[in-house]
Amino acid sequence: MKKYLALFMLLAISLTGCGFHLQHETEVPTRFKTMSYTSYDPYGRLSRNIKELLLDNKVTLTANNATNSVPSLRMLSENLSRNTISIYQDGKAAEYQLVLTVEAQVVIAGQQIYPINVRVFRTFFDNPSEALAKTVEQDLIEDEMFKQAAKQVIRKLKSIDAVN
Repeated sequence: MKKYLALFMLLAISLTGCGFHLQHETEVPTRFKTMSYTSYDPYGRLSRNIKELLLDNKVTLTANNATNSVPSLRMLSENLSRNTISIYQDGKAAEYQLVLTVEAQVVIAGQQIYPINVRVFRTFFDNPSEALAKTVEQDLIEDEMFKQAAKQVIRKLKSIDAVN
């Protein structure tokens, strides 16, 4: 029993020493705990996911940032494209690569602008004999891509905080 306890403690100490933490993976830096958020599509999937992550991290979102007193996260564009990466013998597309590209920027003190560019890739197998199933699967994959992109945007706030 003492061997297991000592082994467990050694494992815990080694994981803590290497920087591993069981914490929220998209933690927002203190500097961005109050910020404004604007989006070209405030009710879109990406905006909803980003707002949810910000609220989960207890970020206070201000209604308007006319004074430029708080940092501003601005979503500029998103583009979901689909490229064929393999085809069946009859020439129909068999597999697609879905690419979600997101462009945003953080504006600090009305002057410093930090661009944020995020790309998320997924592959999708197109089975023409199961049209309904492939539509549902594609929707699930796209939803997961938007969630992943939102997490990456929030993570990039840490790198902007580290620059200043």
